[in-house]
Amino acid sequence: MRLAKTVAAGLAVALVMGCGLLPRGQQRATAPEPAFSVDPEATDDGTIEDAVPPSVDLDAVFRPTFTTTEGEIDAGSGFLIRWPDGPVLLLTAHHLLGTTGGMSREYTGAELAGVVTGVTAASVDDENIEVASSTMVDLPEAVSSDVDIRRDIAAFQVAGTSGATVLELAAAPPKPGDRVYLLAETDKPGSRIYPAVETAKRGTPYLQFEYDDEVTLKATSGAPILNSDGKVVGINIGGDESKSPAEGHANSIETFVPLLRKHLS
Repeated sequence: MRLAKTVAAGLAVALVMGCGLLPRGQQRATAPEPAFSVDPEATDDGTIEDAVPPSVDLDAVFRPTFTTTEGEIDAGSGFLIRWPDGPVLLLTAHHLLGTTGGMSREYTGAELAGVVTGVTAASVDDENIEVASSTMVDLPEAVSSDVDIRRDIAAFQVAGTSGATVLELAAAPPKPGDRVYLLAETDKPGSRIYPAVETAKRGTPYLQFEYDDEVTLKATSGAPILNSDGKVVGINIGGDESKSPAEGHANSIETFVPLLRKHLS
């Protein structure tokens, strides 16, 4: 199975050490307004629900192959969602279309329109289930997570789903102490769902969570983060496997949904 490079450790260090999301000397760009109302003073009540995996088809994880002016790029993961009253979208991580995915340099969303001409993606559990698109959603604000995790997203409009599982967006992001689940293919045989607990302080503009068990995050960038109902709350970006427990980071629906809404309306 095709595997991409692990997300750069710099992201984990930047988030964990509180050094910010931007390289030194670079101004912080404006992020989209949150889609949901949050109370920054709210805190967890200290309880953690049992890790009962959500009921979701495991074939919902896809391996994308991007067609670009630099050639075909096999990198990371992706998943399908149905945009409300709109098209089916293949979502993944923007940083895969850069040096992490094997390209010559990092690209902004504004540049990708002239670089990426299409994508095909096959389910990791059934390679006969494949989707394709030549329509990349124009997200000029999109950037790699080492610039701003809140805008690390790439999206493609998919015309036919060929029996593929299409996930739903959650109504709200998780709260501290809520269960979240990485749905991904890793090098652990037979596993697809990895339970974790949301730990980011309420109001943090990205998801940060601690896994219950050891996890290998190689090639999981762009995979969905689900809530206990099996609905998407984030796009997996990376994490820190060296921590105990292992830590994960994701672009939250709180910020990527309004970014999509801005360009799909």
